[in-house]
Amino acid sequence: MRKYIFFFFVQAVIAHQAIAQEKGKLLRLIDKTYSLIEGDSAKPRKSYLFVLPIWGVSPETGWRLGLSFGFLYKAKQDGFTRPSLLRLNTQFTQNKQFSIRPTIDLFFAENKYNLKAEFVYNKFNEYYWGIGNLQTDTTKELYNFKQNRFNIKLTRQFVKNLYLGAQLKYDKLYQIDFDNPASITQLSGVSGINGFQVLGLGFAITYDNRDNIYYPLKGSYIDLSNLTFQKVLGSKQAFDNYTLDARHFVCLWKQNVLAAQVFGNFNFGDVPYRQMGTMGNDMIMRGYYNGRYRDHHLVAFQVELRKTIWGPVGMTVFGGGGNVGANSKDLFSRIKPNYGLGLRCLVIRKEHVNIRIDLGLGEKNIKGLYFTMAEAF
Repeated sequence: MRKYIFFFFVQAVIAHQAIAQEKGKLLRLIDKTYSLIEGDSAKPRKSYLFVLPIWGVSPETGWRLGLSFGFLYKAKQDGFTRPSLLRLNTQFTQNKQFSIRPTIDLFFAENKYNLKAEFVYNKFNEYYWGIGNLQTDTTKELYNFKQNRFNIKLTRQFVKNLYLGAQLKYDKLYQIDFDNPASITQLSGVSGINGFQVLGLGFAITYDNRDNIYYPLKGSYIDLSNLTFQKVLGSKQAFDNYTLDARHFVCLWKQNVLAAQVFGNFNFGDVPYRQMGTMGNDMIMRGYYNGRYRDHHLVAFQVELRKTIWGPVGMTVFGGGGNVGANSKDLFSRIKPNYGLGLRCLVIRKEHVNIRIDLGLGEKNIKGLYFTMAEAF
């Protein structure tokens, strides 16, 4: 018996050493790969140009394929200025939808100014389910449309971590075509159902003391903004929009993080249906059909545990809920659940930029699979 125990002990030691050697080889390969991306320690790269595939499966698109071109850099190499990102996303989907979306998020030297801007062109089709939080499959109508959207926000840091500024948003929906022509008559009372054009101006207040914008270990991000859309500015409908995005991050141990977010979108006035609060995208209420539930107001929340598994690989689990409604009673009467899990792969160590794959689930067997860059929030 002692001989057998000794034999198995020796085999266990040999196996452990073999596994350690294989892990060592794999880590050296990973380090070599990172050095190609980031440069070596003697001459690190100051900017990153990358191309990533876009793929996934979501309720409103079916499968989707595309490319994401990105350029990451810092306006000043001082260890304080945050990274800036220029990005161009384009995709084509199973439902013959096409979109192109250039975005910028620029931090000027010493984070004195922050400029965010986005342009969107969509040639899209989706289901119109109606207004409210109790929609069923019997209410949906398929329609095609084109969309041009542009929004820009410029803020200045007046005191440490506090930014104040202004924003502008333009949105045009046109060439509306319902598969069932009778739908146009039936839905004639819905604001913007035949298309709309709106232009809004407003303010923005942001508090941001996160230690990293792409993978915060600690800190908070609170953004409050307002847009007023008036006919004197060229809008066909007059309404006001208020948006709140509040996030908090707690480091539990090492680089494992508990993240939480509350998001609210509130609209008052003659709101075009596609400017209303809408559930479902790759950031919050993941898995829900974008537009299945929409109304004047939206409230949603989520909590996410982000855990490093080994080396560049990590995972997340998340859960939360949300709802739309015309008033506070509707918002909090039938909250819809949202939960899921995700896989992470670290691609830029210096700024901790991850590629993520998320599976989002919810009520009525909804589900969506997303592949993109950076965390959901």
